Amino acid sequence: MELNADRYAGDSWLSAFDPRVKLLCFLSLAVVIAFLTGMDALLLALAFVLTLAASSRIPPLHLARGYAMAFPFIFVASLTMLFTSGAENALAMGTRISASVLLLLVLVSSTPFMDVLWALRWFRMPSVLSDMIMFTYRFIFVMLDESGRMRLARASRGFQGGRSLLDKEAFKVLSNTLGMMFLRSYRRADRVYLALLSRGYDGKVRALSAFRVRLRDAGLGLAFVIIGGFSLSQQMGWHVWW
Repeated sequence: MELNADRYAGDSWLSAFDPRVKLLCFLSLAVVIAFLTGMDALLLALAFVLTLAASSRIPPLHLARGYAMAFPFIFVASLTMLFTSGAENALAMGTRISASVLLLLVLVSSTPFMDVLWALRWFRMPSVLSDMIMFTYRFIFVMLDESGRMRLARASRGFQGGRSLLDKEAFKVLSNTLGMMFLRSYRRADRVYLALLSRGYDGKVRALSAFRVRLRDAGLGLAFVIIGGFSLSQQMGWHVWW
């Protein structure tokens, strides 16, 4: 079954690169962006990220939805900075977080989820942590599926919902539904885990493809090194490109 996050992974030209190289490049650039404070350097990094996103063949609406989930946190952080450090620092904060969020969205949207986990394991992430990430991700969609089934069952029995939270009968039905959803999701997740064990799951993350670093991966790494170096040089006032 295709995971929800893998919907557009095969459509992007970035999917052809080794996930280990992509993970290292994207996370390294995110760290560089986190240390940038000048607007010139931040705008350079943001322009690179936007260019990468626009050329990645990932639908803009998909990226926009992911960004919208992070926007309230970006807004609060920028607003806090506005009242404590001024408008320029607030703008820098918003640009910095936006560039990092978009960069990571491109990474996870252009790389199959299991390949990301495999790359994390290759970089010696503890197996317990990677397993928690994998099962938490899957459990989210188990809950959504159970919620959809229960919503359909309610609708088929004529339930239309209350007009407000003050509707006691509707509130009672919804609260009972919420508790039942968690119970059914837990039981289903337990069955999924037992099914994994019966199929030989031993805690190891395996990729469907055999990856090895190629020349194109080195080219991707070089591009990220260049943009990271240019951003840092702009931050320090070293205008090395003119």
